[in-house]
Amino acid sequence: MKISEKDIIEIISKNNNFREEILVEIGQDASVIFPKQDSYIITTTDTMVLNTHFESNIKPYDLGYIAAASNISDLSAMGAHPAFALINLTIENPTKEYIENIVDGYNSVFKNYPVSIIGGDTTFGPTSLTMTLIGYSNDDNFMPTSNAKVGDIILVSGYIGESLALKKEKKYNLPICRNELGKILPEYANCCTDMSDGIFASLNSIMEKSAIGIDIQVENIPISNNVKNLLNNNSITWEDILSYGEDYELIFTINEEKINIFKSLCKNIGIDIYEIGKIRKHKKININLNNKLMNINTKKKFEHFRND
Repeated sequence: MKISEKDIIEIISKNNNFREEILVEIGQDASVIFPKQDSYIITTTDTMVLNTHFESNIKPYDLGYIAAASNISDLSAMGAHPAFALINLTIENPTKEYIENIVDGYNSVFKNYPVSIIGGDTTFGPTSLTMTLIGYSNDDNFMPTSNAKVGDIILVSGYIGESLALKKEKKYNLPICRNELGKILPEYANCCTDMSDGIFASLNSIMEKSAIGIDIQVENIPISNNVKNLLNNNSITWEDILSYGEDYELIFTINEEKINIFKSLCKNIGIDIYEIGKIRKHKKININLNNKLMNINTKKKFEHFRND
């Protein structure tokens, strides 16, 4: 049975996290917050659309989870921690169970911070979910992709190719949020971005905006046993892995002088990081396997599940 917008607001409200900065809660014409006065406010927004970002078989829990995780990934790449969210949902059949499962999905991510929902909108139509996330940062180093320096070490935060591998099983990647890493990066990293559109897209952005070159050692890129098996069976190639997106891992660069201290810190607090390359002067992207240059299209773009 369909439910009304009022019912949806009630479901969201009773499952919402409390934050003391909120003066007028969800359910009014607009929300009112009194933000922390000693922090920078960082905002991001992301839209997921049926038949572009997901197919009709997606579980509503997965949809809510991925929408939340993708936005947190963007904030993490800027060194910010999430605080508030606005959610716009377009749906043709808004049943109570469907809405509750979406809420369970995003709350399984948001409860760890916590994030409070402060507003949004619901409309009728083909399914889409837009989230706007507002966060805080206490550091003025926002690690733009224009700030990579020659000599920087290039690192990533986790396994690459998971989304591609799961897609072949008709499943969706529910990524681990890297916000704890993102919050400590501003003290060490020159630039950072999330890999929602794939490593190639991230590397090209860094190269073009920083006017530098990049050398990558493919054998150092972390991949799971599942992805290794697909590679060994020739079901996928390195070009497929590096161009595919939706892993939501962070890629960042750190000055050589800081790298050992940073690695020790990450080891001590249980955060895994992986060194995969270096920033150079030559203004091109070289992908190497065992020190041999690979013949690979580094301009290949990710087109969500249409890439299959």
